[in-house]
Amino acid sequence: MGELYNPYPKLPKNIRQIGERDQIVKLYVEDYVNTYLKRLYPTGGQDLKVGLLLGEIRSQEGIPYLFVDGAMEMEDVAADGERAEFTESAWKKAYQVMEQMFPRRSVIGWFLCGAPGSNLSPLNYWRQHGQYFSAKNQLMYLNSGLEGEEAIYTASEDGFYRLRGYCVYYERNQMMQDYMVSRKDARRVESGTRDVVIRDFRQRLEDKKVEANKTRSTVSILGTVCGMLAVMVLAGGVAMFNNYQKMRAMESVIASVIPEGTAVKNWSQALTKGKSGTKESDELLVEQIPGEVYPVPQQPEIVIETGSSVEIAESGSLESQVISSEIQNGGQSGNAIGQSGVQGGNFGAQSDEQPEEQAEPVQVPADAVLHVVQSGETLYGICMERYHSMAPLAQICEWNRLDDENRIATGQELYLPSS
Repeated sequence: MGELYNPYPKLPKNIRQIGERDQIVKLYVEDYVNTYLKRLYPTGGQDLKVGLLLGEIRSQEGIPYLFVDGAMEMEDVAADGERAEFTESAWKKAYQVMEQMFPRRSVIGWFLCGAPGSNLSPLNYWRQHGQYFSAKNQLMYLNSGLEGEEAIYTASEDGFYRLRGYCVYYERNQMMQDYMVSRKDARRVESGTRDVVIRDFRQRLEDKKVEANKTRSTVSILGTVCGMLAVMVLAGGVAMFNNYQKMRAMESVIASVIPEGTAVKNWSQALTKGKSGTKESDELLVEQIPGEVYPVPQQPEIVIETGSSVEIAESGSLESQVISSEIQNGGQSGNAIGQSGVQGGNFGAQSDEQPEEQAEPVQVPADAVLHVVQSGETLYGICMERYHSMAPLAQICEWNRLDDENRIATGQELYLPSS
């Protein structure tokens, strides 16, 4: 906003929704301001921190758009307990800091941050809100402690109205950065205070360390087991190789003693007879093995009708025969009957299918504009940029069949009205 950025009338692209969408007031809080308000709470015996919300208020079609890009504390405003007292000197100091740190910004509300565990009620401050922040759409921000429950109110005709939600947007906000740096010396957290975020982060680190140690021990055990299995497999392979070599050597010795081409029934008997000098030493017992003769099954006879005569042929000879023209004519008639049966089956299968219902097409005018969604764009931003109005939103959803106006994808093509 201002000299750094100007998000209006073009809405910010990078936003994060907090709570629900409010249809009465559109509130956009810059990320640095949101972080500052959530981490600001009184310390050192104080019970309350009071300050101003700075930014701009614009209106479009009767809907106010509030952009908060600054937040500054007011000195000497918090009284005893949870009371706030505005004095002339406090306003004077606040306007001096505002002119120096947040030029060209307007006061659009105030904030009250209580100590941890406190429960701030808007009923305790509505009179002061009506006295010092009586302009239309002025905000009152209440927060109870570090990351505590927050609530944002605005004055209406019926009293205080609580906003259902707001958007956090991300922009370069040098003013708020400089202000936070200048307030760095202000004490925010007392020594010894339990920080929930830091505690949870440290606990997660410890859990990750324990889990990593368990994983490392498991991996080392698995590595040891795999190494032992590898040694066992290697030893088994060496033993098998040695046994194989011994068997080959024994086979070669036996083959050199027995004559080639003979089958010996008893090796020990043959070797014993071979050593004796009698005539029986040349005779060897040879085992006679019958030949592999298998019965041939009888081939079935096939009867072929050729006109007036009947021929009988074996199944083995049919592979090399050529069927006569009379058989071919009969085969053609059979094929025709088979094809008709197949067609009938197909017809029956097709009759069971039900025709798919087609969705009615959407009528898009010829002068509609085709728009390609860019990264970070929303339908609200497209409508505000092209038409400066939300009126065409329903027509765009109808033309493009969008069930949810909040869900569009980058690269999606949308039909938009020409004007």
